[in-house]
Amino acid sequence: MIIGKEILIRPLEIGDEEYLYKWWNDEDMMSHAGFAFGTLESKEAIRLNVLKSAENSKPFSNRKLFILCRKEDLKPIGEMNYSEWDIRNQKCEIGIKICENLYQGKGYGVDALYHFIDFLFRYLNLNKVELTTMEDNKRAHNLYEKLGFKEIGIIRKAYFDSRRGEFSNAIYMDILKEEWMERKDKVTFKY
Repeated sequence: MIIGKEILIRPLEIGDEEYLYKWWNDEDMMSHAGFAFGTLESKEAIRLNVLKSAENSKPFSNRKLFILCRKEDLKPIGEMNYSEWDIRNQKCEIGIKICENLYQGKGYGVDALYHFIDFLFRYLNLNKVELTTMEDNKRAHNLYEKLGFKEIGIIRKAYFDSRRGEFSNAIYMDILKEEWMERKDKVTFKY
């Protein structure tokens, strides 16, 4: 487990399909990612993926999904992941969602990302962490910049945004290990 100040990041467990089904099929929760109707995944499909992930005993995987919990009561409040782990080029892509509205904007995202990024650089021996965010997701963009991510480009018409029925641009951001090592002691947390 990855332990933050107020957050705990744990691997998927059997039973987490209940949370993921609720979160991923919530149109309000998923609309910022361009899914105005949620992901429309069945609970059974999610359960099978959780089972496959829980059965994977490999310490290193190309992609891995984690559940974010409040340390105080272990209540699941969101999810994060890494994917596209490239061993040769020492990089991966990350994603995060604080899925319980009550806990958004309270500092849990900064806490989770801070400790997750540090974990990735130290545990996976990465040189670079990448991410994309929809151009209109200013809240996420500001959070990533606070942690030291730099905007390195715009991916034109990268996502089909079902909110508007059109393609939207994505912002491509990254942070290098040396930038993280210089920046990490300057990140502030609010609770």
